[in-house]
Amino acid sequence: MNINMNVMDLQADIKWILEELKDVKDPTLIEAFKNMLKYRRKVSESSYEISDEHKEILDQRLADHKANPNSGRSWKEVKSNLQAKHGI
Repeated sequence: MNINMNVMDLQADIKWILEELKDVKDPTLIEAFKNMLKYRRKVSESSYEISDEHKEILDQRLADHKANPNSGRSWKEVKSNLQAKHGI
C-alpha cells in the first residue's frame, strides 16, 4: 500500500472518529479517550526530548560535516573496520 493511500485512510478514520465523538454521552468513555490522548502526548513529548547539551553537540557535528563533508567514512568502511576489529 502506498503512502498516499495510508494518508487518505488516516484522514477518513480521523473524520469518522470526530463524527462519532459528537454523539458520545458516556462520561467513562470520554474519560478513557482523554486519558489515552494524554498518555500519547506524554510518551510523544518524552520520546523526542533532547537536552540542550546534546543539541549543541549535534549542531557542532553538523557544522563540522558541512565545513568538511568528505572527512567522514563511508558505511562500507565503517562496517569493514567493525568486522575486522570485532568480528561483527
